[in-house]
Amino acid sequence: MKKIFLSLFIIFSSFSVRAKPIELVFWHGMAGHLGDEVRLLADDFNQSQSEYFIKPVYKGNYVETLTSFAAAFRAHHPPAIVQIFEVGTAIMESPKGVIKPVDELMQEQGMSLPKEDFIPSVREFYSQDGQLMALPFNLSVATLYYNLDILAKVGYSQANFPRTWADMEVLAKKLKKAGYDCTYTTAYPGWVLFESFLAIHGLPLTQGNPVRAVYATPQLVSHFERLKRWHSLHYFKYAGRVDDATILFTSGVCPLFSQSSGAYNSLSALVPFHLGIASMPLDTAVSQVRHANVAGGAALWAVAGQSKAHYKGIAQFFAFIAKPETQKRWHGHTGYLPIGLQGIYADILQSSSHPALLMASTDLSGELHEKPLQRFGPQNQIRGINDEVLEAMFAGLLNPKEALQESQIRTDHVLLRFGRNTRGH
Repeated sequence: MKKIFLSLFIIFSSFSVRAKPIELVFWHGMAGHLGDEVRLLADDFNQSQSEYFIKPVYKGNYVETLTSFAAAFRAHHPPAIVQIFEVGTAIMESPKGVIKPVDELMQEQGMSLPKEDFIPSVREFYSQDGQLMALPFNLSVATLYYNLDILAKVGYSQANFPRTWADMEVLAKKLKKAGYDCTYTTAYPGWVLFESFLAIHGLPLTQGNPVRAVYATPQLVSHFERLKRWHSLHYFKYAGRVDDATILFTSGVCPLFSQSSGAYNSLSALVPFHLGIASMPLDTAVSQVRHANVAGGAALWAVAGQSKAHYKGIAQFFAFIAKPETQKRWHGHTGYLPIGLQGIYADILQSSSHPALLMASTDLSGELHEKPLQRFGPQNQIRGINDEVLEAMFAGLLNPKEALQESQIRTDHVLLRFGRNTRGH
């Protein structure tokens, strides 16, 4: 009898050891409701199989997550997977040996992702020499939101909402005449007023080798002069970096507000008025053609130096995320865009009534200008520089041309230093 119990004990003990899933730590920068959705996504994967357990860990905002990851990697204690915002892409790829390219990861596991059905401009942004480096995760575009109730008072609706900067100025004059001291404000000015403007007008960010910024152009100077003039006329109100301007829109002070398309769900649940949504306006004096917008959000990176068993689990998790049913649920619950809108993802676009998806699908599928959504250097630092010069311009410390010259000089310095640090020259 003792031998039987001993045998059973050994069998159950070995079974419990084998059954314990391999833990894969996943660092992310999504708080609140979005953090809950990340946890639910991990739970769904964990319940779909028994070999791996994804453990999501919130590490603060995007900048804090990137900073924490850099410190953990140097200390040789990084997570298995990390979410990094789009302006951290070049940093993750330089120097070599920080991440394992997603294409390489999937090929080693005999798996594949439906890359051909991903949004082309997004796929290109996260690829290097045709190789997908990271898995696009939460995608958004700079979007113009508007207060339909206020606009109705001056004769505007979704049908005749302005599509150009010139038409927006006509609306601004009417709103000012109606007693509004602010027409328009924005979150993330460096992204919306700088990067997105360049993208949709097909203007280059950089040129040459070594890479140098292309900022002090007549087109961008004209755009900054308009912003400065709007600010002096109280058509535009600067409210700070990041999303500080949100309260000006939700309280009804400024009827127009640009922010991430991923903010639609939270804004619609928060505002006491009817919410409108549109693409960022086009300056037809700069371009008659609308080019693909720059995608915001973040991607998931597989960290270098892990075991084969860990990589097998990461590959399975990435394949799970890329499934159409997972993307449909993620989009519906968060408001972020699915990673694809064609092929196996076509049903998401066809069946969705989400205003942000219908708008952004057109915005991201515009004509591609050379290599779309250019990546260069530490874009998180460069965006910070652009935020600073915009703030100085609105404060009257710099004129538009001086602001762009200042940004170009400082950006070139950052690019030069980044090149030396990552390429050894």
